Amino acid sequence: MNRKKQITILFVALLAVIITSCGKSKYPGFKETNNGLYYKFHTQNKDAKKPSLGDILVAELTVRTADSTLFTNAGNPQRLFRLDTSFYKGDLNEGLALMGIGDSATFIISADSLKKGMKLPPFIKEGDILYYDIKIHEIISKEVAEKEKNEMMAKQQKMIEEAQVNESKDLEKYLTDNKIKVKPTVTGLYYMELKKGTGVKAEKGKKVKVNYTGKLINGTVFDTSVESDAKKSNTYNPKRPYEPIEFVLGEGQVIPGWDEGISMMKVGGKAKLVIPSKLGYGERGAGNSIPPCSILIFEVELVAVN
Repeated sequence: MNRKKQITILFVALLAVIITSCGKSKYPGFKETNNGLYYKFHTQNKDAKKPSLGDILVAELTVRTADSTLFTNAGNPQRLFRLDTSFYKGDLNEGLALMGIGDSATFIISADSLKKGMKLPPFIKEGDILYYDIKIHEIISKEVAEKEKNEMMAKQQKMIEEAQVNESKDLEKYLTDNKIKVKPTVTGLYYMELKKGTGVKAEKGKKVKVNYTGKLINGTVFDTSVESDAKKSNTYNPKRPYEPIEFVLGEGQVIPGWDEGISMMKVGGKAKLVIPSKLGYGERGAGNSIPPCSILIFEVELVAVN
């Protein structure tokens, strides 16, 4: 074999080794995008509709490490993703853009990469490798999602307006039915002294301890620090402590109606506060217990001032 032919054969062999090495994935069975995202399709229909920016993806998702599952909604497809521009090279948005309806795939993302776009929860450590198993069930267009959002907001606004009208009527009826003659403060708070306090006066900036029972205007108890009241109203929870709440007065740590009402008390005193929603939880309400625009009735006792 002449030298020129031998060199040619060696060059071809070397090139083949280089091509094979370059095509070999860091994770067997996974391909890599130009931006460094590793992926593997389990089911893929290349003709299926793909999402556009802003579209909502209804999907099943399992997030796992090599040996444990961190999250799954397998068997219960939900609106989990909104396709966005990538926050960093090789993020999950790049993978979602590859998928269509009916497609299922696994994507590999390092926790170190995730740190670039979000704060990691404590159970995910630096250096962890996360596997995202995703199946796309439906793609809701950005336009449809925006329309649904606007319709929901309009519906909520209508409910709030109706609740505001009802609040005024409910307050007037409550005051009449309970023969409450006291005048509201400038802000609209109704303060009724039940027992005169003889101790230190509550003042802004001081730490206070308060026992309380809170009711909606229809009499439903939604919270209390008094165990006997909890048992009486069938809201008793053996897992929570029943003790006075402690906070710094006048610093917005509680609702405005409390900051104002407690500041009118002395230690040992008890009072009833009728708090309109603007001094309570307003148009949003609070959780499932307090609807929007709710008038709150509190019986409070000032236990200590420090």
